[in-house]
Amino acid sequence: MMNERERFTRCAFGQDLDMLPVQCDFSGSGLKHFLASKGITNVSDLELLPFFPNHVLYAYMNGAVLQMKTKNFGGKAVITDEWGCDWDTSQDLFYCSHPIPDWEDYEKYVFPDPWAPGYLDYTEKLVKEYAETHIVTAYHFCCLFERAYILRGFENVLADFIEEEELVSDLLDRITDFHVELAKRYIQLGVNCGRTVDDYGSQIGMIMSPPMWRKYIKPRLARIIAVYRNAGLPVIHHSCGNITPIIEDLIEIGVNVLNPVQPNVMDIQELADQYGKRLTFFGGICNQNVIPFLKPEEIDANVKHVTEILGRNGRYIISPSNGVGMDAPLENVEAYCRAALKYRHI
Repeated sequence: MMNERERFTRCAFGQDLDMLPVQCDFSGSGLKHFLASKGITNVSDLELLPFFPNHVLYAYMNGAVLQMKTKNFGGKAVITDEWGCDWDTSQDLFYCSHPIPDWEDYEKYVFPDPWAPGYLDYTEKLVKEYAETHIVTAYHFCCLFERAYILRGFENVLADFIEEEELVSDLLDRITDFHVELAKRYIQLGVNCGRTVDDYGSQIGMIMSPPMWRKYIKPRLARIIAVYRNAGLPVIHHSCGNITPIIEDLIEIGVNVLNPVQPNVMDIQELADQYGKRLTFFGGICNQNVIPFLKPEEIDANVKHVTEILGRNGRYIISPSNGVGMDAPLENVEAYCRAALKYRHI
């Protein structure tokens, strides 16, 4: 019988499996709520393992990202990350400042150091304790487009793509350089998977046109992914929204696993038909409309239905399409978990 690391890796590369991998990720608040129901006050992905056989553990960077994922803010209403961006601790992953709102501020902006001492202490712990048995994946949070608009402002960056090509290209290059070095450090520490996090889609389509994405994002994302692929590791890319027009591009630059595969915005039958033999899907169980609102028996039927579609080629990690929030009734979360374990054998 394969362990979680072996099973996920084989699934990512389209190799034979004993059963499908499973995952149940939560938002920070959702995780806190679920663990509290088990009498656990320590908010950590690791606390989930006795209750559900998650295959993936995320190697969060020390600092604001780890604080947000563990809901450990030290009583602060706002925390500041290594990029100088502020985050509202009353919500899950909600930024509330822009360090470079005007290009006049760019020259004096100081970029973070991916090799800073202590930055990956949590990664070292995960690798040491779990890399033999689980996927310990890098976590390139707010990788390119997202980091650019958090630094500059969302509307500013979209305008920059048209009006300030030289400046925004330099900004994206500097962000890319950071993540390339971070990827090298992750590999040096022993992670066994790469994961880039950068949203390109909305509920109704791409945030930017595919040609603009190919101009500004694709070659830079390819540089980061290449570090992991050259090391022989699988790569997950996370992008919310409908990004169907660029899936072929993601495969081309080396993405093995697509997450979160939102079934309410993308046609999962079309995805399975066109890409199911070349790409592994990770997600697909809707955390917006299914897990929070359906009855447990309806959740069971939905997990079976989605797994039959996305898992028919053996390249599917059964998982909610995004982190389960605290709006999901605990009985529904348990229903999802039971169904995932039941239908992973299809």
